[in-house]
Amino acid sequence: MSKVIEFAQAPEAVVINEEFFEKFADAALLMMCFESVADAVEVVGEGVKIHDRDEIHVKLIEVCMALAVLFRRRTGHDVQQVSADHLDEERRCLLAGEVARLLIPIKASPINPLPASAFASLSDHALAQVSFNYASRVSDHIKGNCPTVIELDLAQTHSMDAMNALSVLISRLAPTALQGKPVSADKISVPGPETLQ
Repeated sequence: MSKVIEFAQAPEAVVINEEFFEKFADAALLMMCFESVADAVEVVGEGVKIHDRDEIHVKLIEVCMALAVLFRRRTGHDVQQVSADHLDEERRCLLAGEVARLLIPIKASPINPLPASAFASLSDHALAQVSFNYASRVSDHIKGNCPTVIELDLAQTHSMDAMNALSVLISRLAPTALQGKPVSADKISVPGPETLQ
């Protein structure tokens, strides 16, 4: 008979990089960033120095990675590249004696809303239903803790579609003299509670 010795497997190393933080929702990333920065503030407040590769230093590196992920989700751009572009612009403006305009680029949405004419053939009931459906989709896209750029693009596009469908419906339901005319920018609000009896 032979005896088999089973050695414990070494735990698999987890690589902490920007891809690691991609799996977390925005709220979780923001909470992690807050807690890590609060820890660093507390440590510095107690007079302790932060050293290269110590626990607080590593947490601050993780905060940078998490913020880079959040920035990319919101803008579609790499934060390090935008930061480098800002530094170049500041240097150029300093040498030229100009005031630097540090713009943050936002990628244009690849999705376009439907024109109001796309809803013209629908019945009043169908227009109301379509408007409700688009508004519901907007709510669903925004409700998540982690909307990405594409989800925000969809939410914006669906909200425009809902407004276009509603504008056609409002135009139809308006007095005869106003039918067929575009809906004005005048906003109609629900009456305040003081007017309800």
